[in-house]
Amino acid sequence: MTLPRFAIILILSIVQIALGDLQGEAEKIVATTDLKKGTASVCVIDTATGKTIIEINEDMSMIPASNQKLLTTAAALHLLGPSFTFQTKLLKDGDNLIVVGDGDPTFGDTSLLGITDWSKERSILEAQLKPWAQAAKNAGITSVETLYIDDRIFDQTFTHPSWPADQIDRWYCAQVAGINYHLNVIHFYPEPLRGTHASLGKYAPAMPWITIQNKTTSKTGKKYSSSFWVSRSPDTNKMSARGNVNAVHTEPIKIPFHDPSMIFGNTLATALRAHGISVKTVKRVEADAPSSSGKVLYIHKTPIEQALQRSNRDSHNLYAEALLKRLSAYATGTPGSFDTGSAAVKAVVIQRLGAEQQGLFPADGSGMSRDNKVSVKTLARLLESFRVDELQGKALVASLATPGNGTLRSRFKKIKLEGATVHAKSGYLREVCSLSGYIIFDNGRAPLVFSIIANGVKGTVKEAKKMQERIVFASWVEVLKN
Repeated sequence: MTLPRFAIILILSIVQIALGDLQGEAEKIVATTDLKKGTASVCVIDTATGKTIIEINEDMSMIPASNQKLLTTAAALHLLGPSFTFQTKLLKDGDNLIVVGDGDPTFGDTSLLGITDWSKERSILEAQLKPWAQAAKNAGITSVETLYIDDRIFDQTFTHPSWPADQIDRWYCAQVAGINYHLNVIHFYPEPLRGTHASLGKYAPAMPWITIQNKTTSKTGKKYSSSFWVSRSPDTNKMSARGNVNAVHTEPIKIPFHDPSMIFGNTLATALRAHGISVKTVKRVEADAPSSSGKVLYIHKTPIEQALQRSNRDSHNLYAEALLKRLSAYATGTPGSFDTGSAAVKAVVIQRLGAEQQGLFPADGSGMSRDNKVSVKTLARLLESFRVDELQGKALVASLATPGNGTLRSRFKKIKLEGATVHAKSGYLREVCSLSGYIIFDNGRAPLVFSIIANGVKGTVKEAKKMQERIVFASWVEVLKN
């Protein structure tokens, strides 16, 4: 019987590693990988023994990119716990209604709502607000003097100062607020209109109170391409749609809006009016006002596991930043901020690992900031500190992507680990490629944890990704030998 090609490769790999040691094999993999002037750091730990089985530049302080989300979610589980639930409340206080935010990043998330037909997006968003309006109606409310928005769970610094200025209007740099809505972006669906400006389509959410200037062109034909984009004046929602539209856009073009809490407040006011409840004004609660109180009419609840999964499996930045600021608010009893959140993350890592961690400098929650620094040794030891058979560890592992899913959907296609599954977080920034996580064995054997980060890679990170997968495979083979 002829062995399949993969089986031959597997056997040869086992023999090769058996002839040498795993450390030497890993060093060879790194040395023979074209990292385009980059540097690799590697740490692999066998949690069955607590021993480090691979260490290469393990103490070097590296930019982690989205592997920063592992630090954030680990700290969130440590401080908030796996049973934590976001609770956004609607209160009645006399003739007023108050929305009290809790930093929940999920409300209006089209992925969670399961939207596949974008033409129905507006109606689906309206349906999600219906319970809020119905709760007010059931309370006998017919008019509201002021709809107050209390988003003081977070501060008013919506974006991190070290995020790249040239990307601040991209969806992945959306603002972070005490009340988040629709991932804090507006979806545009432009389509051409012959001889005039393009149509902006039924953008979502429907926000008739914002100003959108249409400065597009609508030239169709093979010699014209689509170049639609939207600019927004700083600290406002005054937008200008620009560029050419030569075909109907059936997928959304995502543009961050300003002040998400007030966007939600005005959207809710519109929903209340649609249900026959007049709303005179919408205002933000002043920072020094007493704590909001009143009769609870409605609570929107979200378990932390949803935020963890969207942060790690899908690598959505807003979720990680909301978790960072929420754990900050919990730890300090003051409005959550990037600075106090990062300090809390560092404190959690030191507490779990029992010592100051050299080269650890958290800056934000998502890894968009290049000011984030961590060693692979610290990251791997942090993962090791979560036992996968306990609630916190189970929640962390469950939040990670696996090959073929989430951000690993195109990873490990040529490398299979029989009897084991990789659960990991990938990360990419310019010149940065990271991969950290667990190898979980089907037979219940204690997992391996790994962290592999390359910095300074000029151009494509394709070879760095192959290197990471080869080291993970070699580590799995080492377990087979024993």
